[in-house]
Amino acid sequence: MQALKKMSLTEDGMRFVTDQPEPRIGHQDVKIRVSAAAICGTDQSIYQITSRQGMRDEMLIHNGGDVNAYKPIVIGHEFCGEVIEVGEDVDQGMVHVGDYVTSEMHISCGYCQQCRTGQRHICRNTRVKGVHMDGAFAEYVVVPSENVINLERFGGREMIPPRLGAFLDALGNAVHTVMEGNIYGKTVAVLGCGAQGLMATAVARTLGASRIYVTDFSNPTGSFDAATMAKRFQLANEVGADFCFDMNEAASPGQKQEFFERAHTEHGGGIDVILEMSGAESAYNDAGITVKNGGHIILLGIPARPLSNYDIGKYIVWKGVTVKGIFGRRMFETWYSMLDLLETESTGLKAKVEKIVSPEPVALENFEQGFERVRTHRAVKQLLVPASGNVS
Repeated sequence: MQALKKMSLTEDGMRFVTDQPEPRIGHQDVKIRVSAAAICGTDQSIYQITSRQGMRDEMLIHNGGDVNAYKPIVIGHEFCGEVIEVGEDVDQGMVHVGDYVTSEMHISCGYCQQCRTGQRHICRNTRVKGVHMDGAFAEYVVVPSENVINLERFGGREMIPPRLGAFLDALGNAVHTVMEGNIYGKTVAVLGCGAQGLMATAVARTLGASRIYVTDFSNPTGSFDAATMAKRFQLANEVGADFCFDMNEAASPGQKQEFFERAHTEHGGGIDVILEMSGAESAYNDAGITVKNGGHIILLGIPARPLSNYDIGKYIVWKGVTVKGIFGRRMFETWYSMLDLLETESTGLKAKVEKIVSPEPVALENFEQGFERVRTHRAVKQLLVPASGNVS
């Protein structure tokens, strides 16, 4: 079958292959023909592995940390598709051949304290398909039946077409982040206008935030220049932002200061809930400056390296701020909340989120084009489609 593999952790890039053996199912597994898959930030980090030490270390967890012991795997963890085979011990009330599905790709152990106390999303022994083991940038993928999300129960392809179903995993991150902030009736700042920031903005508007600020940092000499920033901010406004600010003072004089002044003068001394979606060190500082005393900072973004200069006393302790980290989706509470929101047309979330995905899918064999579109900010969410896939 076709597949996209990471061959080495000492070289950037990936390899498209056509001789990858189709995965075999176990007694409690489900085999899925991939309709479409989506590129996410994790995939970009795997692609650019030589400059992503943290990502390389994560991929080596199950190799004893030995880069020479790494065995090539199929990448990809955001996808949807059609069930073509089920294991003999799979509960027939859960999934059938022909069902349109996606999957939670975090494989938890089921026996650690976290798993046994309702916190499977932070299982101590989590393995992620597409990071630690073969994933979904392929024609077929096998997952445990208990991880399958049966989209037939939420309107099927008509309600959640593959162009949306392919990145529910990512949308679930945003839903989890926003819901942990309990943002109804509160002021919210979304730091980072990438895919996660835009989805968080859409979810925050859907769930009743009173005012939403979005920030990012332009690069006048790079691909995220003023014109690109303007397009992103326009999209942010379309999905729910009230105000957008470029925090690069050299490129956009006065915007950073205006954001700080609005935060402190219009909302009782700061923003109620900060959603940090970028992982940028400067954004962490912006969060500390603008959060209200007694407010909340919710962290989804992952810094490329340890923070070097963060004043915890000033930004967290003395302000009585609650900080919470987000990893993945609550299994499976977040999935049901997200799908209910998408299925209910009156929320408007589906229409907002569909604005974020590129209207032009890329064939899996042309993956370089897809990764380049995301890397140069020409696409926010980009779909890859294997030879046997179908986004309609």
